[in-house]
Amino acid sequence: MSSVIRKILVVGGSGFIGSHLCRRLLAENYLPVVFDRVSPSVEGVEYHRGDMSTLADLWPSLLEDVVAVYHLAWTTKPQSANNDPLFDLQSNVVAGIHLLDGLVRLCHRPRLIFVSTGGAVYGQTGNSPVPEDFPTNPISAYGISKLTLEHYLQLYQRLHDLDYLVFRPGNPYGEGQDPAGAQGAVAVFLGKIFRGEPVTIWGDGEVVRDYLHIEDLVSALMAGLAYLPSPGDPRVFNIGSGQGLSLNSLVKMLEQIAGRSAQVTYTPGRKADVPHIVLDISRIHKYLGWTPQLTLEQGLKRTWDWIVSAGGDVR
Repeated sequence: MSSVIRKILVVGGSGFIGSHLCRRLLAENYLPVVFDRVSPSVEGVEYHRGDMSTLADLWPSLLEDVVAVYHLAWTTKPQSANNDPLFDLQSNVVAGIHLLDGLVRLCHRPRLIFVSTGGAVYGQTGNSPVPEDFPTNPISAYGISKLTLEHYLQLYQRLHDLDYLVFRPGNPYGEGQDPAGAQGAVAVFLGKIFRGEPVTIWGDGEVVRDYLHIEDLVSALMAGLAYLPSPGDPRVFNIGSGQGLSLNSLVKMLEQIAGRSAQVTYTPGRKADVPHIVLDISRIHKYLGWTPQLTLEQGLKRTWDWIVSAGGDVR
């Protein structure tokens, strides 16, 4: 007896989140179809080379075969988006609309699951933890573009009955995150501690973030496949730990876990950085039954052990 192949398109599937998601999809007997400019490191996936500029060229046969689409790709980060807002708009929002147009042309429309951001869309909240219905006031072009695509998803749902979910994650970290990358404080700081290099902190180190291990993030994304919202049920969900930690406190925890001291240097803060964000995760627990399973200490220890096992050569 032949089994039906359940394909799921993962736009940006070769990145940190995408790689972990693909492994989980394979374990759950899905076939991940990766659309990315970089070849995936995960074996057993179907790969199609492309980037945000070629999203409009997704051929109908590829979309028609999938039961869901995860949209993870984004060309900018908060600071780079501020440096070139026009590029951010064209390469992310316009490209995202091309993807929506391709989906609504299909007779059978797969669910689109968009991974937004749990910090940049809210801006300076003055409130903690922040629920999904808190007023959004992004302070960076990155947050504006993410929120704009969220609004287009809502519009396409009203106009074309597009089935979508939006997840707003906190700061993901864990095994596989590039310790030499441009973002991801946990991996970058641990990599520098391992190599005996100075840890650079933007601002005074009192910026507070909500850190979430990649395993918990992926379990939340997977829970989105089974969610069947009734009319009026929410489609936007925070994903986080529900607890905040300053960069200074994070460094102290990393020093304890690594058993090594960090050389910390401070540089002027960046205007694109939200000063304080902790996410209210009661909604996702209520509707999707999700709650994080790993404590921060457990997740940081796993990340450190991974870096040590690779001898620091994990790029």
